[in-house]
Amino acid sequence: MTRKDLKKSANTQYDYDVIVIGTGMGGSAAGAVSALNGMRTLILEKNPRPGGACSYYEKQGFQVDTGTHLFIRGNKGPFGVLTKRLGMGTPLKFIHTRYTVHFKGLNVDVNVPRSPLAVLYEFVIPRLLWQTKISPVHYPAIAKLFLDIVIMRPHQMEAINTISVHDFMCRYTKNPEIRSMIASLLGLFFIVPPWDASAGESVWNLQKLALEYNLGYPKGGCIAIPQTFLKGAERHGATMRLKAGVKKINVKDGRAAGVTLEHGEEITARAVICTSNLSDTVEKLTNPSLYPPEYVKRIRDVQPSWTAVQAKIGLNKKLLKAGALVGGVPLKIPGGLTDEAIRNFIAQLNTGEYPDMLPIYAPIPSNYDPALAPEGCQLITVVACAPTLNVPLKQDPQVWIDGMMNAMYEMVPGLKDHIIFCDTWSVQTLASWIGKSNGSAITSAQSPLQVAYKRPPHETPIKGLYMAGDCAGPAHGVGTELACQSGMDCADLVASHVYNHLL
Repeated sequence: MTRKDLKKSANTQYDYDVIVIGTGMGGSAAGAVSALNGMRTLILEKNPRPGGACSYYEKQGFQVDTGTHLFIRGNKGPFGVLTKRLGMGTPLKFIHTRYTVHFKGLNVDVNVPRSPLAVLYEFVIPRLLWQTKISPVHYPAIAKLFLDIVIMRPHQMEAINTISVHDFMCRYTKNPEIRSMIASLLGLFFIVPPWDASAGESVWNLQKLALEYNLGYPKGGCIAIPQTFLKGAERHGATMRLKAGVKKINVKDGRAAGVTLEHGEEITARAVICTSNLSDTVEKLTNPSLYPPEYVKRIRDVQPSWTAVQAKIGLNKKLLKAGALVGGVPLKIPGGLTDEAIRNFIAQLNTGEYPDMLPIYAPIPSNYDPALAPEGCQLITVVACAPTLNVPLKQDPQVWIDGMMNAMYEMVPGLKDHIIFCDTWSVQTLASWIGKSNGSAITSAQSPLQVAYKRPPHETPIKGLYMAGDCAGPAHGVGTELACQSGMDCADLVASHVYNHLL
């Protein structure tokens, strides 16, 4: 397929060949590849800044991410693939820290170095085993589990796609504390409980994390990634418009024909790639009556991941030395982190009740790129698990935010004394920015029935309407990387349909 061939096939009755809705990781990737493939491409963003959950704002000398991210593969994954396809080489620079993560709370407290050698001479693994009081009798099973994860072949991962992480763990140990601890770690990638996370997808990502050894954060902040993709898109002829929210995807004679913006402007296109969630696209941007009933039912049955309340904390002193703080409260759990404790937490979260146990995930961007904070200061971005907006809360939303902050005060001694600012975000605030009404972190969760080719497809029953990002397509990856790969795949699919005169 060549740009010349595609341009020859272009139907000039439309303003554009492709309109991409959204400039998050999926939208910026889809827009860039569409333009690369010779499509006349318009990329629309409702916010004043691009990037979606990877955007930012500035405050008192800090550059603050709107989301909370680290990236497990850097340029070794789809980000590097895309920039190379765009003819940009690898302009994204991923930075690493000496200590990758500080595990604290839920019975552990240890800094984990990035260097495997340092892990050995700092006795990290023995300290973790001692803190969790795991008997040496269980060490062979744990060693076999992690060896199997590292050497597992693709067809073996595919074979366990349809079982949960918890069930996968049961093959190795009957000890509930070990099973719960490791299953929770494997399920962490997808912000779903271990009973709902696909074992195959979890192993795929953990293997990439272990073998590619490239967990990091981009120089310039999270915005650097979609911003780079959008520069590549514009280099290949795409147009981007900010503050251009889409009110409606127009459907005429059974096919997508363009969009209507919030202020009433109509723009025509032969194809529309939407990166919102599936239910918003079906229920709000179009109309359920336009789709077969079985498709509407499938979309309504899609399971989202959980989401989170957030805090953006600027400090006048560096209090943490790792790249991220991971753990939660209580700091000590009598009897250990058992199946029962996790099941109780999940039940509370699923019913909108503030939980007895609160997991915390807090990347520290300024530990990677000091330019994101004033000299001597530190920026922490925090999330604590919360239900999506589809679940009515039993307590005031402020209870969840206060609980997150109290957990951070307990996990980081002296935190309260060194705060310059603390911006807290409710689930509703995040949902409003990213434009996904339920506020889920991953709109089609990577559960056993929604992984690989069981994920909703890019194509919809409406000709010319496609879905990309974390909601659709058989891509692998954690969150942002999944969305990027999906965006590329979807744009290539659209171009092939145009080239083969299927649109």
